[in-house]
Amino acid sequence: MKILLIIYIILYLINFIYSLPNNFNIIGPFPIGEREEGLDSLEAYGGIFNILVGDNTKYPSELGTNGVVGWNKASSETSGSLSVDWSEYVDWSFLQSVWGWSIWLWYGWAVGSFNVDTSGTFLISCTGTRTFFIQNGNNKGQIQEFSGDYYGYGVGQQVVQLEQSTTYNLFVRMSSSVRLNQSPNSQFSCSLQQVTDQITILQSENLVPDLVNGQLVSPYSSISVINSGLTTIQSIGVSVPMDQPWIKANFLRESNLNVLPGQKISLPIALSLSQEASTFSCPFQAVLNIESGEQVLITTNITFNCTNWGNPFLYTFLDFDSTVQYAIATPPTTSCSESNGTLCGVMLATHGAGVEASSPFWMNAIPAQENLWIIYPTGRRSWGYDWESSSRLNVINSIQYLSNNLPGVPSSLKSQYQVDSEKILFVGHSMGGHGCVSLISRFGDLAIGAACAAGFVKLQFYVFYNTRPGFSYIDPSLHGILMASIAENDNDLYTSNLVGLPLMVRYGQNDSNVNPWHSRRIARMVAEQSQNENAVIISEVPNENHWFDGILNDQYMLNYYNQISNTYRYSHPSIPKVITITTHNPASSGSRANIQILQTLNPSRSAKIQIVQTTNSNGQLVWVVSTQNVRRFGIQETPVRPEGLPVQMVIDNQKFETQFLPSNHYARLDKWLPDWNVTTDQTWIQYEKSPLTYGPIRQIFEKKFTIIYGTNTTSSSTQQLFEWASVYISNFYNTYGRGSPKIIADVDFIPPSQCSSNDNYILIGNTFQNLVASKYQSQLPVMFNEDNSFSIGPSPIYSSNGIGVSFIAPNQCGQGLLLVVAGVDDIGFNKALHAVPQRSGVLAPDFIIVGNEYGWKGVGGIISAGFFSPSWDVETDSSYFGLSPF
Repeated sequence: MKILLIIYIILYLINFIYSLPNNFNIIGPFPIGEREEGLDSLEAYGGIFNILVGDNTKYPSELGTNGVVGWNKASSETSGSLSVDWSEYVDWSFLQSVWGWSIWLWYGWAVGSFNVDTSGTFLISCTGTRTFFIQNGNNKGQIQEFSGDYYGYGVGQQVVQLEQSTTYNLFVRMSSSVRLNQSPNSQFSCSLQQVTDQITILQSENLVPDLVNGQLVSPYSSISVINSGLTTIQSIGVSVPMDQPWIKANFLRESNLNVLPGQKISLPIALSLSQEASTFSCPFQAVLNIESGEQVLITTNITFNCTNWGNPFLYTFLDFDSTVQYAIATPPTTSCSESNGTLCGVMLATHGAGVEASSPFWMNAIPAQENLWIIYPTGRRSWGYDWESSSRLNVINSIQYLSNNLPGVPSSLKSQYQVDSEKILFVGHSMGGHGCVSLISRFGDLAIGAACAAGFVKLQFYVFYNTRPGFSYIDPSLHGILMASIAENDNDLYTSNLVGLPLMVRYGQNDSNVNPWHSRRIARMVAEQSQNENAVIISEVPNENHWFDGILNDQYMLNYYNQISNTYRYSHPSIPKVITITTHNPASSGSRANIQILQTLNPSRSAKIQIVQTTNSNGQLVWVVSTQNVRRFGIQETPVRPEGLPVQMVIDNQKFETQFLPSNHYARLDKWLPDWNVTTDQTWIQYEKSPLTYGPIRQIFEKKFTIIYGTNTTSSSTQQLFEWASVYISNFYNTYGRGSPKIIADVDFIPPSQCSSNDNYILIGNTFQNLVASKYQSQLPVMFNEDNSFSIGPSPIYSSNGIGVSFIAPNQCGQGLLLVVAGVDDIGFNKALHAVPQRSGVLAPDFIIVGNEYGWKGVGGIISAGFFSPSWDVETDSSYFGLSPF
């Protein structure tokens, strides 16, 4: 009977799993650049939805024989899946001989048809693609867009309503990834499953902390769900069934949290276990209820794993946006207080692309250290944000939680394993090697050294940006502005900060993934600026490739770790006699040599401060300081330096007694005159750009944010578009960054009683469409008109259909950000929405205006873009204004 029941259940479930196409019409390949979003050459000929599918028309492409490509047939044994590398049509080896692996970047389309046997609600998910569409074959103007789960995280489910009597066309935008596939190959896999519940659990996303010696290491847990119904879920919450008295769960979001149809959301919970749970055999499970008000919508099981003290364990924490994230920690092998009474330092190990922080492979890559905690952060996902932006903040918060709470440490041992979070040995491999250099070069005052293995200098050196079709259309000044929007992530630009810090670069001599050129460049630049040919240890291992046994844990590396941790047990590395501190964005840089750059004169250019240490006639320390593009900076009293800090500073030939943050900082308010003053003003951050609000647009995602869509629209299609856009942003952030923003209508917005620097808002619609945008009109550097036209700075009024704008502005207290997305019409709005940078490496400064040609020219369709000045005016020196749109 049991076997028959299982068979019945399987047959029942099969009825809800539907077949997608096996046969496709495919077209391509067309060239694309790394992190080049949205551009499609076919838009110049009407667009993929308007040209004939499967006909004999040929379209120009640099990758095609005779310079053209056309439609071909392709099929797969697995429905909804396809793998293509175009090798039958493209001589990749010939093209690669000139362009290297960057020429493997391409996009194309796969189009197939399908039907469903039953009308209803379905979950659709596609891995290996960033975008796909479903077109109603009976009404071809009815097209729905979905974001793909490109890296196959298993969390890309989205909701679609399908009818039995309709033929649907699936359009999958195929795109290759050199980093993911190491070849020209691209493959996608889509699945379609009918659902009947209003809510669906994304089981693989359940996040639960470990138990160490029978005790829960941290209280935070999360459950991810998607509203698979047709109506909004009101007042979602979490509770524990009555028959589990040994566990308590406290929902950590507001009690009136609503979830829109199709929205994915991660529900944060604070858990506590009674002593009874410590007697359970591990692993063990608990049941949690997902509720709407008092009604239980669905239940889910969460699993607790157990380990013993001394082993690696998983701890959870609330990240910068109040979502629950995790990290892995390995405690030191020796009690730090028993070793000369010092605190434990930290080894921060950043993983490579596609590596999960909790994988045994990565946790076993480095053995436990004698005096160092090892922290393996996630960066939010296994690909994350290249250890930039949100990934960088995730690192900081994972360290702070361990330092402040000592999760997993038995109560009797807490005094012996205290953490000094300002003594970090940075370690990483591949993408994590890039992250290793990135973190130590931006937070040098937290560092005691680094061992960065097989890392790339910056993304545009790893997979070249210069083959981007869009770049061929743009003015050189616009090119500079766009590249300036990601320059804060250029490790070579920050190498001056590495002078005086112990650094090793390590790699295999035959590394075919991240060429040794990258590590060698970092080493050369640091050595030159140190004026010391031996400033960087270069460990080039003969006959080895990208990863090899021992790359991070052979005896050579273990000796290096021990040397660093023992040498800097009681102090930080000394400040060099001469050093230049560099930042391109004060928002993403900490202090170096106790100097914190707070504001630049020109936001599109790098800021530098050079220190030359000398003494006065009394033998006291004096710093001679020269500045470049610095408007405000301050001196931190920590870390404490053995040589002390200066009693006097000479800043651009002006003498000052040294004053320290946070009470005092140095300001130069005239752009053209180096007239410095010491100021105690703490209010400037309310009226000017500060590290809290510096931009560019991407910074909106670096705090907790709420999406607020406008309801004062003149058409139902615009209203539906605004609500869809809100869910689109939220779901994209959830898929790629485990984010979980709140979505509300403008009419439901209640301003906080106190303005917070921890809250950002994304406003969907202009000041006439969105009541919240209207409320904050005085904060906005863009002026809107009732007909949806708008103007910014010295520009004319933008009023043509197809034009859209995305820009940031300060919130009402100047310490948080607003992002406004708007358009002259729905088409313009949709273009502006897709110009918002939701991944690392995407080019977007403080504001960007796109026009009708954006679809096929990419950045060549930008009408205007640039940065705002420190006082939130348009910085004409750092902005581009093109011709009025055609």
